Amino acid sequence: MSALATFSDRFKGQFAGQLNVIRRRLFGANNEKLDFFMDSFYKLSPNQRTGVLAGIVGIIALFVFGAVGLYFSQVNRLKNDLAASFDALHELHTMKGQYEQENKNYEKLVDTIEKKTRSMSIKPFFEKIANDLGVTLEGLNDSKAPLPSDNALSEKIGEVKVEMHMPNISIPRLMSFLVEVEKSNKYLKVQDLQIRGRYGTKLFFDAQAKVRGYDGGSH
Repeated sequence: MSALATFSDRFKGQFAGQLNVIRRRLFGANNEKLDFFMDSFYKLSPNQRTGVLAGIVGIIALFVFGAVGLYFSQVNRLKNDLAASFDALHELHTMKGQYEQENKNYEKLVDTIEKKTRSMSIKPFFEKIANDLGVTLEGLNDSKAPLPSDNALSEKIGEVKVEMHMPNISIPRLMSFLVEVEKSNKYLKVQDLQIRGRYGTKLFFDAQAKVRGYDGGSH
């Protein structure tokens, strides 16, 4: 309401200033135009005077109603602007709450990834699964790098890539090994897999796998 009152007072001041400008243009700075009009008015016949007075009253009434209509239209416009502002403020508070909740979820996800990957040693991890399943690993290499900048986790989490060669392996054993890697709850995913046949056998193959994961200890 205070904003509405301020606007109303300011509008009244502007309205009064405009009235003064109009008065000076109509009647002159020292009312010399008014004196001229009055002299001319008294020279008219009674019927002419009545017509002039009626016309003046009509013009004044039209001007007053127009000014009042403009005033209330501006007041209504201000009310609509204030209502829109309050709606925008309410939406902002709602979005702020949603942002805070999403940020909590983000921090929780980062914390979970860091806890599950920070202490993980790549080679011992893969070698244990391979030994448990009787899989031979050769050329096991890992490399770490930042995540792409368009990834929401890139500011706090890094990326790890692992490459390995598995010679003379059967398809069921290969699948079991890869499934164990992905279901280990270490956020590891098989990114690429190549399988080549071996000469003289249809049961065993040479496999090359690339695994991608998160590195929670790089930040």
